Amino acid sequence: MKKTLLLSLLFCLALAGCSTGSPTNPTAKSVLKDDAQADILQYEGLIYQQASDLDITFTKGEKLGEIKKTTTRWLGFKNLYATQLAVGTELFSTNTQYMIAEVDGKQIPYIALIEG
Repeated sequence: MKKTLLLSLLFCLALAGCSTGSPTNPTAKSVLKDDAQADILQYEGLIYQQASDLDITFTKGEKLGEIKKTTTRWLGFKNLYATQLAVGTELFSTNTQYMIAEVDGKQIPYIALIEG
């Protein structure tokens, strides 16, 4: 009886330790709740944040799409929505983990916000 109780207790402890969950990537909601003025966009389910303050070198790649909507509301934030980029702004891949937005001939880097 004691052996069964001990095994059951160990099993419950092991199960509880495994159920802490895995990290999730930031959402528009989590970013905008922390900073209502954040310059973000969403592409393929990931949130990208403007990163022009970083000193990076990149090569422009293929066109990924264009911004469909500009909004600061996190509710209903979808792919190709942005908080500050204008509708029609073109997005391009690069040879790095960044993507770029082209605004008036200027290339602005955005980096994916990924947890873990």
